[in-house]
Amino acid sequence: MKKFVLAAAIASTLFLAGCSDKVDESTLTNVVQTSQYEQPNLGITAQTTPFAVKNLKITKVLLDTKTDYKAEVSYDLVANKSLDEFKSSMKEVTAKSQAPASDTAADSKKDDMSSALHTLKNNLAAEVMVVAFGAKYGDFKAGQIVDTVHETVSLKKVNDQWVKD
Repeated sequence: MKKFVLAAAIASTLFLAGCSDKVDESTLTNVVQTSQYEQPNLGITAQTTPFAVKNLKITKVLLDTKTDYKAEVSYDLVANKSLDEFKSSMKEVTAKSQAPASDTAADSKKDDMSSALHTLKNNLAAEVMVVAFGAKYGDFKAGQIVDTVHETVSLKKVNDQWVKD
C-alpha cells in the first residue's frame, strides 16, 4: 500500500510539474536541451546527443506572463560522450537510415537513386555535425564541461507546454 501511495504521489507531482504555468530551472533545462542539443532530423536524439545541459541557473527574468517567458540563464554544457564516441554513434545512425523502398519494379531505378541520395545526405549531415562539434569544443571527453553558456532564452506557451520561441 505504501508503494502505491508513493507512486501516486510521484505521478501527480510529475503531472502537475508538466502542466505548471510557472517556468523554473528544470523546465528551462529541458527546453534548452531538446531545442539546442537534440536534432532528430539529423539523428541527434536524447540517446545520441553528445551534450547535456547541467547546472542551469536563471540569472535574470526579463518577461514572465502566462504565455511568454524570457530570462537570462547560465549553464554548463557537459559532454555525455567523447568526440570519438559521438562520431561512432553518428556512423551507426547513418548506417541504419535508408529511404523507403518501392513496391514496384518500375520504380526500382528511381528508388536506388533516391536511396543513394538519402544515404549521402545523412552521411554528410552526420559528418558535418561531428566536424562542427570538434571545431567548436575540441577533442572533448565524456564528463568534461566543454562550455559555460550565458544566454537569453525566450519561451512561448503552446498547447500547455513551454517551447523555445
